[in-house]
Amino acid sequence: MREEEIEINGNSFKYEMQKYSTSRNIKLRINKDGKIKVSLPKYVPYLVAKKFVKNNSSWIEKKLDLLKFQKNKYYYLGNNIDLIKKESINNKRLKYIFKNDRLIVQKNSINEFSDDELFFGWLKIQAENYIPHRVKELADKYKFQFKGLQLKNLTSRWGSCSSKKILSFNVKLMYFNYDVIDYVIIHELCHLKEMNHSAKFWKLVNSIVPEYNVYRKELNKIIL
Repeated sequence: MREEEIEINGNSFKYEMQKYSTSRNIKLRINKDGKIKVSLPKYVPYLVAKKFVKNNSSWIEKKLDLLKFQKNKYYYLGNNIDLIKKESINNKRLKYIFKNDRLIVQKNSINEFSDDELFFGWLKIQAENYIPHRVKELADKYKFQFKGLQLKNLTSRWGSCSSKKILSFNVKLMYFNYDVIDYVIIHELCHLKEMNHSAKFWKLVNSIVPEYNVYRKELNKIIL
């Protein structure tokens, strides 16, 4: 691992570069903590990666601004929602009440949990109640066959499909409206037939979700 620094409009930002034997291309990402990370193939010189980062400085600045906007905000089905914690001596277990874009959480010792713990605990429940059922619906409709399904709190992708036909989906998909969720599900279902992102793969996606580029833009508005 190698650490470097880049200056963007008078501000200095540190970033990490890491070489991987499994990497095929240089990839740049920013996580929700604001850390800038670059992964690159073993054979690519660090100097090439540094130039890549410099050429993408405007993208980095845009993503960091987006991260500031996103901080301390919670989303559900395309809407920004308010999280309200209420102490309740009658509730030994967490009680969630969602209404009019307000998530009220009640418990007798509510302050032992962070806002993030409360929200993501609730979001996971919503994902479990919706995503598996919807995946089966779409798989049946478009004649896809998968062997298993997992819901995870992923930090770098919205979904994945393994060579064993196991589908994985990020619980944070529940941030988005149903059309965006459907796109991600279809995207991973298409990988059951085309395991790469070839032209053939995108043609298959387009045959089911012609507006997929619109939904991809929505996904890019959120930093995992």
